[in-house]
Amino acid sequence: MLNKTSKIALLVLVIAAIFWLGAVNIRFFIGNQLLNYDEFNFRTSIPPDEENQIFQAIANCSLTIMIFYPIALLAAIVFIKNCKIKLKENPWLLMSAILFFAFVPVEIYTSYIDLKFVLLFNTRPANHDVLLKLFGERIGFLKGVPWIAVLSYYTIIGIAIFQPLKKSREQLEYEKNKAKEHSYKYIFHEEDDLIIDEK
Repeated sequence: MLNKTSKIALLVLVIAAIFWLGAVNIRFFIGNQLLNYDEFNFRTSIPPDEENQIFQAIANCSLTIMIFYPIALLAAIVFIKNCKIKLKENPWLLMSAILFFAFVPVEIYTSYIDLKFVLLFNTRPANHDVLLKLFGERIGFLKGVPWIAVLSYYTIIGIAIFQPLKKSREQLEYEKNKAKEHSYKYIFHEEDDLIIDEK
């Protein structure tokens, strides 16, 4: 079912996804330090040195995401293209592919925001107000769609482990024969047409 190319692509996909999703989680926990827990706004009492460290950590995580997400995306495309897995027998793979590729435009645009954040942070002196604005735009993009994407990625892991709706060839053959048994075939007779014409 899996040739050498698809096995390598799957291995690269798993490794890249570990670094990519790991960086997403770390950035989430670090970024929470900039926010008030009771309402969605930024804290104003953070010392400048601590804020700098938070921005540095966010920039590092964003850089990691920008490196490993394209690798994971490319590996996923190569895997889907080269694997010999039949989607009729394994609809879980189709579900996983849809969940993964549906958010590619979102990831590309948010990576653009991340790139602006990293470039701005590396300029000295960095404009902290603009950095906060970019960070807020990143987490609030399309009313939180990036967070829905992250939940979808973790759903893919569950789907890949449990493989719901998976069917064997015998099951598919049985269902096909069952459908044939209950199907109705109308056989057209020329005599029927002649009777209609005579009327």
